[in-house]
Amino acid sequence: MNDGAAVGVTDDLFRGEPAFERRGYMLDVSRDRVPTRATIAWLLDLLAQLRFNELQLYIEHTFTYTGHDEVWRDASPFTHDDLTWIGARAAERGIELVANMNGFGHMERWLAHESYRDRAECPDGAPALFGDGVTPPTCLEPTADNARLAVELAREMVAAVGGSRIHVGGDEPFELGDCRSAARAAEVGRDRVYLDHLLRIVEPLIADGNEVLFWADFFRRDPASMGRIPHGARGVVWNYEAPSETSWLAFLPPELTARLGLPDDAHRGFAAHCRQFVQTGTPFWVSPGTATWNTILGRNHNAAANVVDAAVIGARHGAEGYLLTDWGDNGHWQPLVVSLPSMVRAAVAAWSGGGAAFEVGPVIDELLEAIHGTGDLIDQLGGLGEALGAITPNASPIFTALVDTGIPDLGPPDPDRVAAAGTVLADATALFAEQPFGGDRAEVLAAEMLAACGLARLGLRRLAGDPPGERDVDVALAAQRDAWLGSSRPGGLDDSLGRLRRD
Repeated sequence: MNDGAAVGVTDDLFRGEPAFERRGYMLDVSRDRVPTRATIAWLLDLLAQLRFNELQLYIEHTFTYTGHDEVWRDASPFTHDDLTWIGARAAERGIELVANMNGFGHMERWLAHESYRDRAECPDGAPALFGDGVTPPTCLEPTADNARLAVELAREMVAAVGGSRIHVGGDEPFELGDCRSAARAAEVGRDRVYLDHLLRIVEPLIADGNEVLFWADFFRRDPASMGRIPHGARGVVWNYEAPSETSWLAFLPPELTARLGLPDDAHRGFAAHCRQFVQTGTPFWVSPGTATWNTILGRNHNAAANVVDAAVIGARHGAEGYLLTDWGDNGHWQPLVVSLPSMVRAAVAAWSGGGAAFEVGPVIDELLEAIHGTGDLIDQLGGLGEALGAITPNASPIFTALVDTGIPDLGPPDPDRVAAAGTVLADATALFAEQPFGGDRAEVLAAEMLAACGLARLGLRRLAGDPPGERDVDVALAAQRDAWLGSSRPGGLDDSLGRLRRD
């Protein structure tokens, strides 16, 4: 197909030597959506064209861990054979599949089962991050037995994936120090409790001969903590907001800011988040995000600045790797194609070490064998939520109008902008109905974009004070179900769709 799309445009973007030796893309496959093998194959082809050389699949419960059938039984998980197949196919394209898991925080899918509940820091529930109330437990108690479990899981995944590198997660153990470890946290400090437990996980894996990556939440404030990072471990410094002259920390509860380990000037971007690593000369990675989670269509303006900021600061200070994250918070509603504008921008930034000037639309047209202008439209849709005049941290107001995320909306959207966004969606729907894509994935891509536009229309109607009726909701959910099953496994689908508000 490729009518009017530039030929060879991707080759022109990757000349000379790359700024980062490791240029990775991480896909969340644990928040309900587990891709099919066909989708993974398509993704690997895209990553190869964009010169990524590493793929990480973020796994909490969606892997067939031996002896833990209860946790993954209904999730359509990846098997050992799946990961071996993905690793071999990736290697053929010059991409390394790297094991990625969590075994400390974000364990809610495990702790939802009674047989695992006693492993929780707060078995009866954790304090809500926003407002009052209690939420289901997410964090394991920092015990030697729980560390052994995490190490066992990590070793099994490394054996399936191959290689000698693993990302063990360790981010956002929100309720740590609130319940069973409260006395210890009061005695030595919450950060010390965290670090002691992280090392119980990391050190045995290093002894196995692995390089171990971990999320660097707890290393963004205290220089003294840097000295305890062992040789063979690398902190991955994540930040998903574009640098700004205006602080957004005031919008967050102070307790949440502290628990995230955010520096006081977090709004300034990676310069603030990486400061302790830079000042102490400690090796690190940088990790921006696609900003597509909690959005339906993306937050492309934020992501565009975020991925460049990561590249500039990381390259300036010798970061060893660059890892673009693509999360699936609250049901992973967005299809992969929505992330393409940010993937393209991140790939170019990681190669060039900064914000090289280029047009993202023609690159997407080439990658998707699409008619001229399709890529520009996908990119434009990714800015609709940001153009409404409402501020929603880590999300789009279009999404928070549909799903209860607990994230506060900071101010109402502008009615005229909501109406204008509706016009753009109508035009986009007409284009995607005409099948603008080429290649073997054409029908899948069109169905996914049509479903995403249909969901976004529901969100805009709620923002406009015109809530959709039951039939409108049912039609949109049916389209999302069909599109999901064209690219992803069925496990998790009902859980995802069940999150949509019907009021």
